[in-house]
Amino acid sequence: MIINHFGPGPTVHNCLASDDSLYKAVLLDHFHNPRNKGDLEGMDSIRRGSNPRCGDDIEVGIKRENEMVKTVRFRGRGCSICLASASMMSECTSGLTLLQTEQLCSQVQDWFKDANNESEPISALVALDAVRQHPARRKCVLLAWKALEQAIVAISKSPVMAHD
Repeated sequence: MIINHFGPGPTVHNCLASDDSLYKAVLLDHFHNPRNKGDLEGMDSIRRGSNPRCGDDIEVGIKRENEMVKTVRFRGRGCSICLASASMMSECTSGLTLLQTEQLCSQVQDWFKDANNESEPISALVALDAVRQHPARRKCVLLAWKALEQAIVAISKSPVMAHD
């Protein structure tokens, strides 16, 4: 809430609209300046997701070090929401364990299934809340998350490799 101290007395304003604008600005920043977008060479597992209806086509790669997610990267093309979500995903999953990453993927998907669920998986993803009320855009958000989840399942089935 914003308290206006100008005038005869304090006035309280609801700032949901300004929160929504802030969330959109964060999404646009991730779209225009994507984090961890690029070459997937050297990744231990790569999975692809596509949404023909929207034109989104993305590959997500994961590099692990034992049971830790060392790096998550992505490449491809897609709408602003798809690419912003992939960028945010890559930032908040690098450094987690494989299990924590898999759990976060599930939490994000559950969060988008129920638009009334008020508890975001982690605060770094709160900007995605602006999209939750638009069912047609949910697939755009979740495409990279589902590809990451598939990459984790594939990597979990492979033997742990020693890394230098």
